[in-house]
Amino acid sequence: MTHDTTRAGARSAPDAAPDAAAAAPAERYHALDALRGLALLLGVLLHGTLAFIPGFTYTGWPIVDDSPSPPLAFAYFVIHLFRMPVFFLLAGFFGRMQYRRLRARGFFRERTKRVLLPLLFGTVLVAPLNIMLIAAVVGLKPDLTSLLPTRAIVPIPLAHLWFLWVLYWFYVALLVGHTVAKPFRKGREGAPAGDNALERALAWACARRVEALVLAVPVALCLFTFDQWHLWEGLPTPNTDLVPQLPTVVGYAVAFAFGWFVHKHTGLLEAWRRRWVWYVAVAAVLSVVIAVLGGVDPQSSLVTVDGKQELEALSGTTKLICAAGYGLAGWLWTLGLVGAALQYFSGFSAKRRYLADASYWVYIIHMPLVMALQAVMMHWPLPWAVKYPLILLVALPLLFLSYHYLVRSTWIGKMLNGRRYPRTLPAAPVDPASRTAAPAA
Repeated sequence: MTHDTTRAGARSAPDAAPDAAAAAPAERYHALDALRGLALLLGVLLHGTLAFIPGFTYTGWPIVDDSPSPPLAFAYFVIHLFRMPVFFLLAGFFGRMQYRRLRARGFFRERTKRVLLPLLFGTVLVAPLNIMLIAAVVGLKPDLTSLLPTRAIVPIPLAHLWFLWVLYWFYVALLVGHTVAKPFRKGREGAPAGDNALERALAWACARRVEALVLAVPVALCLFTFDQWHLWEGLPTPNTDLVPQLPTVVGYAVAFAFGWFVHKHTGLLEAWRRRWVWYVAVAAVLSVVIAVLGGVDPQSSLVTVDGKQELEALSGTTKLICAAGYGLAGWLWTLGLVGAALQYFSGFSAKRRYLADASYWVYIIHMPLVMALQAVMMHWPLPWAVKYPLILLVALPLLFLSYHYLVRSTWIGKMLNGRRYPRTLPAAPVDPASRTAAPAA
């Protein structure tokens, strides 16, 4: 899941030449690579909170710790705001880079190897373990029906790997769209943004520093018009359904497409680097406001319908404010964190590079181990502030050790990272222009 990219000098204008990225000397985006790895590793922290979130049983999550934690519920809410938008934005950014290098047929083969195969591998490997763990825990509970998905069109347990399924279909849609539109496109691939009304509008918004507001609009509209939407759910997670809900498709498609656009206009990265503090500060304030307005944890909004607990749907002005605030906060967090990564992680770091390489495997395999630790500890007479860090302190070293000894230099590592790496920290590149590493999903 690593990538060598090309970087466009010190441009800052959003309408910089689209081919600038291809014309500049090859250089690795160390900051974006680190951020992509962080987005995946945050998934481990995110799922580690689930047993401690008050009222989270409405989802069917069977592990309920005796020490609930509203602070962890709020942490879950905030991380959920930006983690997947960041990932899909970076997927679009590096996806365009790979498309330009490999062209359509090579791009499809490479994305199939790096996204679809890991999805199938992870589902076959992890899903049975998840099911066995859930069955073991449910054996202590009277209600197995709470685990069955509701409102699912094609109920398949993708669990935490659902994002690979959505991402792969974005790639397929992109290739189909390019093929269909090819006879109608004017000029060569990578023509100036002025030839495209949508890109021209995006360039206008970026030049006026309102891109977060513009990108938030389609997300907010989908959430506001989505029946039975509650703030806590954010963009619905299609973890038990092959057919994602409309807000999910729109929200992450916007992030993916914008990442594609940013690769044409890499000067935007410098603009976000300069403004990252403001983006994060406003995002944090918005997150608190909408959490207070819409409910900081599920427990505050649970109602009983036909004997089952559900979240009470938002409506009216509250729903409008929360939908708008959710869309805007998510994009401010995303742009701010990209800028912060560029500010602090732009240089080469062997440790960061190793963590980025390991993050794909760690995320794929982590769920059964985290669930098992939650189940073991849920009745321990200790506060959540002890048990939650303990889960991470046990799980993360074991996950990284499994990557180091079982994955990094094996065929699994080649499938995930594009090549087999030695079991050593990566060395600093001597000549970046001569390097060709594998791209990220």
